[in-house]
Amino acid sequence: MRQMLQVALAGVALVVSGSANAQDWGSSYGSSGYGYERGYGSGYYDRDDDRTARTICSGQRAHGLEARLRHERDEGEIDGDTARRIHATIDRLEDRQRHECAEGDDRAIAAISDRYDRIERWIGGEAHGGWGY
Repeated sequence: MRQMLQVALAGVALVVSGSANAQDWGSSYGSSGYGYERGYGSGYYDRDDDRTARTICSGQRAHGLEARLRHERDEGEIDGDTARRIHATIDRLEDRQRHECAEGDDRAIAAISDRYDRIERWIGGEAHGGWGY
Protein backbone atom coordinates (compact mmCIF):
# COMPACT_ATOMS: atom_id res chain seq x y z
CA MET A 1 0.00 0.00 0.00
CA ARG A 2 2.77 2.42 0.95
CA GLN A 3 4.79 1.53 -2.15
CA MET A 4 1.73 2.06 -4.34
CA LEU A 5 1.28 5.51 -2.80
CA GLN A 6 4.92 6.39 -3.40
CA VAL A 7 4.75 5.20 -7.01
CA ALA A 8 1.52 7.12 -7.61
CA LEU A 9 2.91 10.31 -6.07
CA ALA A 10 6.10 9.99 -8.12
CA GLY A 11 4.02 9.58 -11.27
CA VAL A 12 1.93 12.63 -10.41
CA ALA A 13 5.08 14.63 -9.71
CA LEU A 14 6.51 13.67 -13.11
CA VAL A 15 3.33 14.62 -14.93
CA VAL A 16 2.99 17.91 -13.07
CA SER A 17 6.66 18.83 -13.48
CA GLY A 18 6.55 17.94 -17.17
CA SER A 19 3.65 20.27 -17.83
CA ALA A 20 5.24 23.05 -15.78
CA ASN A 21 8.55 22.67 -17.62
CA ALA A 22 6.75 23.00 -20.95
CA GLN A 23 5.81 26.59 -20.09
CA ASP A 24 7.89 29.51 -21.23
CA TRP A 25 9.00 31.34 -18.11
CA GLY A 26 10.29 34.26 -20.13
CA SER A 27 13.27 34.43 -17.83
CA SER A 28 16.06 36.88 -18.33
CA TYR A 29 18.58 38.25 -15.89
CA GLY A 30 16.66 39.70 -12.97
CA SER A 31 13.29 38.58 -14.29
CA SER A 32 11.29 36.10 -12.29
CA GLY A 33 9.05 35.20 -15.22
CA TYR A 34 5.78 35.89 -13.46
CA GLY A 35 5.06 39.48 -14.20
CA TYR A 36 7.52 41.67 -12.33
CA GLU A 37 11.18 42.32 -11.86
CA ARG A 38 12.82 41.09 -8.69
CA GLY A 39 15.61 42.91 -6.99
CA TYR A 40 14.31 46.36 -7.86
CA GLY A 41 17.02 47.19 -10.37
CA SER A 42 19.92 45.73 -8.43
CA GLY A 43 20.07 42.55 -10.51
CA TYR A 44 19.84 40.50 -7.31
CA TYR A 45 17.22 37.86 -6.76
CA ASP A 46 17.01 34.91 -4.44
CA ARG A 47 16.84 31.71 -6.49
CA ASP A 48 14.93 29.75 -3.80
CA ASP A 49 12.30 32.47 -3.53
CA ASP A 50 12.12 32.64 -7.31
CA ARG A 51 11.63 28.87 -7.58
CA THR A 52 8.97 28.91 -4.87
CA ALA A 53 7.14 31.77 -6.54
CA ARG A 54 7.25 30.02 -9.93
CA THR A 55 5.89 26.83 -8.38
CA ILE A 56 3.07 28.76 -6.71
CA CYS A 57 2.28 31.11 -9.60
CA SER A 58 2.35 28.40 -12.26
CA GLY A 59 -0.35 26.52 -10.34
CA GLN A 60 1.95 23.52 -10.00
CA ARG A 61 1.70 23.42 -6.21
CA ALA A 62 -2.10 23.56 -6.16
CA HIS A 63 -2.42 20.92 -8.89
CA GLY A 64 -0.05 18.63 -7.03
CA LEU A 65 -2.09 18.95 -3.84
CA GLU A 66 -5.32 18.29 -5.75
CA ALA A 67 -3.78 15.18 -7.32
CA ARG A 68 -2.66 13.90 -3.93
CA LEU A 69 -6.08 14.63 -2.44
CA ARG A 70 -7.77 12.79 -5.32
CA HIS A 71 -5.44 9.81 -4.81
CA GLU A 72 -6.09 9.65 -1.06
CA ARG A 73 -9.86 9.90 -1.64
CA ASP A 74 -9.77 7.20 -4.33
CA GLU A 75 -7.79 4.92 -2.00
CA GLY A 76 -10.43 5.44 0.70
CA GLU A 77 -7.98 7.16 3.03
CA ILE A 78 -10.02 10.40 3.09
CA ASP A 79 -13.83 10.48 3.11
CA GLY A 80 -15.74 12.46 0.47
CA ASP A 81 -16.92 15.28 2.77
CA THR A 82 -13.44 15.98 4.07
CA ALA A 83 -12.03 15.81 0.55
CA ARG A 84 -14.61 18.39 -0.61
CA ARG A 85 -13.68 20.73 2.27
CA ILE A 86 -9.97 20.42 1.49
CA HIS A 87 -10.59 20.91 -2.23
CA ALA A 88 -12.68 24.04 -1.57
CA THR A 89 -9.82 25.39 0.58
CA ILE A 90 -7.34 24.77 -2.23
CA ASP A 91 -9.68 26.47 -4.73
CA ARG A 92 -10.02 29.57 -2.53
CA LEU A 93 -6.25 29.73 -2.13
CA GLU A 94 -5.83 29.40 -5.91
CA ASP A 95 -8.03 32.49 -6.36
CA ARG A 96 -5.85 34.40 -3.91
CA GLN A 97 -2.73 33.02 -5.60
CA ARG A 98 -3.81 34.37 -9.01
CA HIS A 99 -4.36 37.82 -7.52
CA GLU A 100 -1.11 37.97 -5.56
CA CYS A 101 0.97 36.60 -8.43
CA ALA A 102 -0.49 39.22 -10.76
CA GLU A 103 0.42 41.86 -8.19
CA GLY A 104 3.89 40.38 -7.66
CA ASP A 105 3.72 40.55 -3.86
CA ASP A 106 6.62 38.40 -2.59
CA ARG A 107 5.40 38.29 1.01
CA ALA A 108 1.89 37.29 0.01
CA ILE A 109 3.26 34.58 -2.28
CA ALA A 110 5.41 33.26 0.59
CA ALA A 111 2.32 33.24 2.83
CA ILE A 112 0.43 31.28 0.19
CA SER A 113 3.29 28.78 0.06
CA ASP A 114 3.06 28.39 3.84
CA ARG A 115 -0.69 27.86 3.55
CA TYR A 116 -0.13 25.15 0.90
CA ASP A 117 2.28 23.48 3.36
CA ARG A 118 -0.47 23.45 6.00
CA ILE A 119 -2.96 21.99 3.51
CA GLU A 120 -0.43 19.29 2.63
CA ARG A 121 -0.11 18.41 6.33
CA TRP A 122 -3.92 18.43 6.60
CA ILE A 123 -4.20 15.92 3.76
CA GLY A 124 -1.50 13.75 5.33
CA GLY A 125 -3.12 13.96 8.74
CA GLU A 126 -6.55 13.00 7.43
CA ALA A 127 -5.18 10.18 5.30
CA HIS A 128 -2.79 8.73 7.85
CA GLY A 129 -4.65 9.25 11.10
CA GLY A 130 -3.34 12.39 12.71
CA TRP A 131 -1.42 15.61 12.22
CA GLY A 132 1.87 14.11 13.31
CA TYR A 133 2.05 11.49 10.55
